[in-house]
Parts: sequence; C-alpha cells; structure tokens
Amino acid sequence: MGADIAPDSNPLGLVTKTLGAPLEAGNIGVIIGRAGVGKTAFLTHIALEHMMLYGKKVLHVCIDEVVDKIKVWYREFLKNIVALQSGEDMASLQRRTEPLRFILAYLHHTFNPSKLEQSIMNLREQAHFEPSVLILDGLDFDHVTKSDIQELLHLAVRHSVGLWMSARTHRHISITNERGVPYPCHEMDDLFHAILYLEPEPETVRVSVIKQGENYRPAHADVILNPQTYLIP
Repeated sequence: MGADIAPDSNPLGLVTKTLGAPLEAGNIGVIIGRAGVGKTAFLTHIALEHMMLYGKKVLHVCIDEVVDKIKVWYREFLKNIVALQSGEDMASLQRRTEPLRFILAYLHHTFNPSKLEQSIMNLREQAHFEPSVLILDGLDFDHVTKSDIQELLHLAVRHSVGLWMSARTHRHISITNERGVPYPCHEMDDLFHAILYLEPEPETVRVSVIKQGENYRPAHADVILNPQTYLIP
C-alpha cells in the first residue's frame, strides 16, 4: 500500500527525488557522511520510504546497535509524519509499516556476509518474511575490503534485494579519487549503483548525488532535509 500523496511531494520521497526510483534488485547504494551527521536517520528514512510509498518489505540490519534503539528511530519518524500530514494517525501508520519491517542486530566482530545470508534464508523459511530491500547500518568501512563489498553485492543479486548501506568519512582523511568519490569508497566505487553524500549545513542537511548508474556527478538538484526530522520540508 502506498502513501496517500504523490512520492514527489512526500516528506519521505528522498530516493525518488535523488535517483528517480528505488534501487533495482541486485544493486547496492551507499550513503557517505561524517560521524554524527545522521546516517542512521537517513537509512531509516529510506526504509520507511520503501515501505510507505512502494509497499516493499525491508530488512534493517544494524551493527553494534540494539534493536530497540532502531525501533525508536522508526517511531520518531512516524510521529513527525503524523505531525506533517493529516488523515492517518500514529497507530494506523504503525499497523501499516510494522508488518513490512524486520530488524536484526549483530556485534561487529560477529558480522559477515555469510551470516547475513543465512539470516535472510531463515527469515524466509521460518517467518515467511521475504525482503526486497536490505538496509545495512554500521558497517565499519575503515576495515572493509573491496572483496567484502563484492560479497554483499553478490548477496544482493542472489536474493533479489536492493541494498543500502552507510560509510563514515573522516575530517583528517581528504582522499578523493578522480571521479569525485571520497574515502572510504574511493577504491570500490565501481561496485555501487548509487553513491549519495550527506552534508550538514547551518539550518539543513544537504544530500547530493555522487554516482547514479554509470554517471558520476549527474546533473541532479541536491535534496534538502530538515535537520530535526530528516524529512523533506
């Protein structure tokens, strides 16, 4: 079930406004930004957008974070949506979205693509939950290799999911490749279908597209988010 208003005017229409459509099955996207900029909120926004606008089931995987904290992010987003839109209350939104969402948590030293794949298969067999979108939050790109991301890409292809993840930049590392992709994704940008950059500004959070498909720095207008709600104003 989709939202009552069009995606291009919806406060959750982030992927729609940046890329035009959700990631296709088998593609991966990454959000790049510094610590504290709101990458978890950004990924939660993407998850809710897929649930509410496109009716897609989402598996939200968090690393070194507790499930209850992620649930708080979802509740806060829904409260903000209720405040912005009329016609649907909090309980109704929860009934609509919670069957479309499953949250898993791993400690960083226990996470690997093989364990994630086994979890996906277990969810399908035991809970009859078959996600079409996978959110992976908290992967430590400072210690991730290109082959690790290749494994995740192959997982996305095998299980027909669009996969979004986040990567942290650092003030003291200014490496950027010739295509404009910053550390820590500068040596693996060919694996990503979409690369978005999250940048805080005094009164907003700016989202710019670094890569879409085979195009780098495409001529898209940046998307502006409210820094309190992480929704589109």
